[in-house]
Amino acid sequence: MRIRAIELTNIRRFAGQTARIDNIGDGITVLCEPNEFGKSTFFDALHALFFERHRGTRATVKALQPHAGGAPEVALDIDLPQGRFRLEKRWLSRPSARIRENGRIIAQDDEAEAWIDAIIGR
Repeated sequence: MRIRAIELTNIRRFAGQTARIDNIGDGITVLCEPNEFGKSTFFDALHALFFERHRGTRATVKALQPHAGGAPEVALDIDLPQGRFRLEKRWLSRPSARIRENGRIIAQDDEAEAWIDAIIGR
């Protein structure tokens, strides 16, 4: 699996905003910014996408929510041997999980969670 882009919406310091890292190439990618720019936020959101269920309300999910409230969302573009896919999760308010291929939804909610589990070998 190769990560190509990650997008956060309404997560922690990005309250009411979308932050994106894209055009991630092959090899090693280094995120280099001063403290409090959101580097850890991106890694925590990535971890939640893979390991927290979309209906989850655990402390790790609630920790993604900005102080102003709202539903945290994470999207990830990945390359697999089968092609390019977009993984999307939303927690707390109208929770959802989706897998898209070429813009078309191929798995949703529990089926999407199973799809993610399969690609990470869980």
